[in-house]
Amino acid sequence: MNASLYSVTYWYILKAGRRIQGVLGKEAASTRAAHRSSKTMMLFVAAFAFQWWAAALLGAWQLIATPPFLVFLGAATFSNIGGILNGGIYVIIQCKRAQEKQAANECTASVTRQVALTVNSFQQAPSNGSDKNDKK
Repeated sequence: MNASLYSVTYWYILKAGRRIQGVLGKEAASTRAAHRSSKTMMLFVAAFAFQWWAAALLGAWQLIATPPFLVFLGAATFSNIGGILNGGIYVIIQCKRAQEKQAANECTASVTRQVALTVNSFQQAPSNGSDKNDKK
């Protein structure tokens, strides 16, 4: 059920992203945000599939025959690692945010340097004789 809801939500996000892209263009910030959020959501879908594949295998195997204890043990182990997987996704998201923030800070610093250089060049430019008239 969760995987199907995630998939439907992912589809709606991509659909909205394409619609916004058609209106605003390829470089729209909202389009990039929609793609970023859909990629992040796919991390949760992958974690869900990784968490529950063994339980699905166990259930299918039980329909046919009695599964070995190792399959039961795998299902119990994988179904209980959801917190670890979600914690890993949280770390991935925080690392991406830190990288984006660092890139934004570097961009801001570069622009600030350019503005400072431009202001300094205007301040140090030779005068056109206007201050000679001011002394008289």
